[in-house]
Amino acid sequence: MASAIARLLLIALLPLLAALLYWQGQHYDPMLLDFRAAAGNSRRVPLPERVDAWQRQPDARHFGKENLYEYINGHAEYFLSAGFRALTVVEYRLPTDGQQPSAVLDLYDMGEPLNAFGVLMDESSNGQLVPVGELGYQSQRSIGFTSGSYYVKLAAFADRLPLLPLAQAVDRGLRKAMPSTPGTAARNFLFPDLGVVTGTRFIKEDYHGWGFLQRVVERSFNRGDGTVITAFTVSGSAKQMAAMEQAFLAFFQQEGITVTEIRAEGMRLLQIADRYEGDWLLLPMESGWLGIFHPLDELLKGQLRAFVRHE
Repeated sequence: MASAIARLLLIALLPLLAALLYWQGQHYDPMLLDFRAAAGNSRRVPLPERVDAWQRQPDARHFGKENLYEYINGHAEYFLSAGFRALTVVEYRLPTDGQQPSAVLDLYDMGEPLNAFGVLMDESSNGQLVPVGELGYQSQRSIGFTSGSYYVKLAAFADRLPLLPLAQAVDRGLRKAMPSTPGTAARNFLFPDLGVVTGTRFIKEDYHGWGFLQRVVERSFNRGDGTVITAFTVSGSAKQMAAMEQAFLAFFQQEGITVTEIRAEGMRLLQIADRYEGDWLLLPMESGWLGIFHPLDELLKGQLRAFVRHE
């Protein structure tokens, strides 16, 4: 008798459960988009539903390592080799386009900021610099930028559409979802103020022919007197940096290159008299190294002192 009553109660509850599920489905936050990472976990990212006249389309598409080729066939291997984890694709439209999308937003989770930066340099760095993300470039129909470990590409289906406000809103949403921890992109690409920046590159491997020097960010500066300085940074753990120092010293010894260690005002500098590169400097730091292809003069010494104090 008791089991029969329990069954009747469960049957009576079914309509109530269905109504509750329907109510929950109608009361969601449309600003939140569920990101499915490659490992199967999810991240709630507050992407904008509307920015000015832009309206987000309801359905997002998700791709992982196993099916990325379905979206970018012929180019998937490049992203996989660069550290790719997951991709989410979202469409936005303008009222003038009816129900057709006006732009597509590709959000590549590259695992870490340096990977995202490397992809940006390869994919978008020939555009015009724009104020979005850690670094952003705009061409006639697209904007590419990095936001933490994300490489973001926003591509329009027509010329001269107002992409920048939408890109900036997307960046704000990504920043809200990312933990504020040390080791962000800003740290990985940190350079002293050596002048006006004239160019930035990412070199994945064998920088200057040194097989032990991988994933390097290189930046060139105009000092204002017509002199151009090239500097590079490489980041890693203390153990990795120690191994890199040993590799450098072994290379210099093998090539008969003179290395002089200088300690002054909190700095430890390695001054290299290099017959291949000319006189240049290495500044070892706790989580990365800075190299500058220029001899140590008074101007550079002051710039490095300011940099080390800021560090």
